[in-house]
Amino acid sequence: MILCCGEAVIDLLPKADGTTRAVSGGAAVNTAVALSRLGQSAALFAGLSNDTHGRHIQTTLQTEGVDFNRSPVMDAPCPQAIVDLVDGSPQFTFRDQDSAGRALSFLHMPEIEAAQALVFGGLSLIHRPAAGVFEALMQMAGDSRLILLDVNIRPALIEDQEEDYRKRLDRMMLMADVLKFSDEDLAWLRPDPPEQLLQGRASVVIHTHGANGVTLYSRHGAQHFPAAPVPVKDTVGAGDIFNAGFLASLNTQGCMTPALMAKSEAAVLNRAAAYGIRSATFSVTRHGSDGPTKEELQ
Repeated sequence: MILCCGEAVIDLLPKADGTTRAVSGGAAVNTAVALSRLGQSAALFAGLSNDTHGRHIQTTLQTEGVDFNRSPVMDAPCPQAIVDLVDGSPQFTFRDQDSAGRALSFLHMPEIEAAQALVFGGLSLIHRPAAGVFEALMQMAGDSRLILLDVNIRPALIEDQEEDYRKRLDRMMLMADVLKFSDEDLAWLRPDPPEQLLQGRASVVIHTHGANGVTLYSRHGAQHFPAAPVPVKDTVGAGDIFNAGFLASLNTQGCMTPALMAKSEAAVLNRAAAYGIRSATFSVTRHGSDGPTKEELQ
C-alpha cells in the first residue's frame, strides 16, 4: 500500500458560463486517486472536513477505491482552491484558514505498518500543528519504506512561516528517497544544482520543467524525458499524477524499497519516469486532475 499524506482540498474550477464546479483535489488526494486508477493499493492521511465539500471528497475517495480510514473527519471547513486558468496553467487562490487540513494533531498519527511507501508535500507542510505531524510521520517511517517528497511550494500561503517552513523542508529532504522539484520550487528554495541533493539519503531527484518534460538525476547521471506534444486543456494535478505513475511503475518492477530503488539499473528508473510522464500527459488533455486508468495507458 502507498500512503499519500497531505491535504484534501476542494478545487473550484472555472466553467465556460462563468460559474465554477467543485472537484476533489489537493496533492495527496490527487496522487492517491491516480495511484488507485493505475491499479495500486492507495490510502490517504489528511484532515477531512464534514462540510459539503468535505463529504464530496469522501465520496470521490470511496468511488475511486482509496482507503481513507486513517483520515480523521473534523468539524472544520474544507480547504478551498479557487482555480484561474491562464493559457491552461492553473493559478490558485487558497482559502485554508482554520481548515480541517490545518487541524491535524499528533493525536491523529496513523498506523503505517502496511505502507510500502509514503508520499509527502504541498501546502500541508507549511502550518503547524499539521506540518509537524507530517514531519514526525516521515521520521517514524524510518529507512525501510520508500519516501517521496514533492516540495510543491506555494509562496502565497507561507505568510510569516518562512523560516520555520524552510527548516522543516531541509530536515524532510534529508529523510526522503525521491525528491521532486519544479523550476519554481528550486528558484525559491535553493540555488544549488539538483544533483547535489543526491549527497543525502535521496537516490533519485526529479526536476520538472512543465511542458519541457522532466530531468531525472540518479547514480547513473542525468536523463531528460521530453513531454509529448498534446492539446492541453489544463495542467491541474499533473505533477501529482506524474508521482503516481512513477511509483506505480517502480512497484510493478519490484523496486518499492529504498535499497532496491537505490541499487536499480538505469532502465528501471527510466521506465518509471517515462510512465510518470505518460500518466501526466494523459491528464492534461482533460479538465482538472483526471489521471488515466491502467487500461488507458496500455
